[in-house]
Amino acid sequence: MIRSVPSRIELNDATRRSMSVAIRSSADIEGIAACGEVVAAALEAGRKVCVAGRSTFEISTAVASVLADANAEPLFIGLPSEENANVSAFPAPACISVDDEVIHGIPSDRRLGGGELVKIDCGARLDGWCADAAITVPVGEVAAARLELLEATEHVLETAIDLIRPGRRWSEIARILQDLALDAGYGVLDDFTGHGIGRELHESPAVPSHLTRGLIGRGDFTLRRGMVLAIEPILVLVGSVSGAAVRGDGTACGVPIEVGNDGWTVRTVDAAVSAHFEHTIAVGRSGATVLTTPTVDVMTDPITSSVIN
Repeated sequence: MIRSVPSRIELNDATRRSMSVAIRSSADIEGIAACGEVVAAALEAGRKVCVAGRSTFEISTAVASVLADANAEPLFIGLPSEENANVSAFPAPACISVDDEVIHGIPSDRRLGGGELVKIDCGARLDGWCADAAITVPVGEVAAARLELLEATEHVLETAIDLIRPGRRWSEIARILQDLALDAGYGVLDDFTGHGIGRELHESPAVPSHLTRGLIGRGDFTLRRGMVLAIEPILVLVGSVSGAAVRGDGTACGVPIEVGNDGWTVRTVDAAVSAHFEHTIAVGRSGATVLTTPTVDVMTDPITSSVIN
């Protein structure tokens, strides 16, 4: 599940502690990968239900069944809102968001229609370790522009994974991802970002898929071997509207969004369609290992766990 980003960061002692980034050992990463395999299987079960006439609740039920069979805890159930303390906790094991619903859609009796794009986002904990991933699934025959959006979003994620190296600043990668999205005419979301992950679903650092004001400032970080990150680009089909523009400081301008009456579902104001992909990855000696796939080949070089500020 993508996390919201504060507009500014005050560096008091509590904030400094919360911004500390964990370096995971090889054994830790194996535990996260075991959870990641379960999450990948749950998403695949949800994918199979993305057929016209099926409900978003049925997709969520398929995801929940896989998690239950693996004795994995669904992390989204009971998750409090980061934006509004008066909003009820998230009630489902997966976020199911359709078309202009960008993220955090609550499963319901809504029936899928042909041509729609369905985002499925799932997070779980297994034996104390967390993993988080998301996919976008086309329902039936989908318009070419929507398929191109889906493919472009997945390409941004794959590019991020390919660019990961120890010692590289995340802002360097975010700028490349931003250029990929904006040069293709797609919009991005300013207010949400990927995140560190490990013992908890949302850990430091914030991991945006485009340049934000915070990333250019104190929020930037250097990739270190043993970091585990959830990377989750979201692109919006906006063409040449203002959502695909860049500010004078080089950071992206986000697509206008609003939160539905349920307090959770984020949708585009102008009904623009979006796509969302996510993987949990570990930073290795020479690149990244994806931990949310059906079969994970985890790095074998020993790493000692630690914390960096």
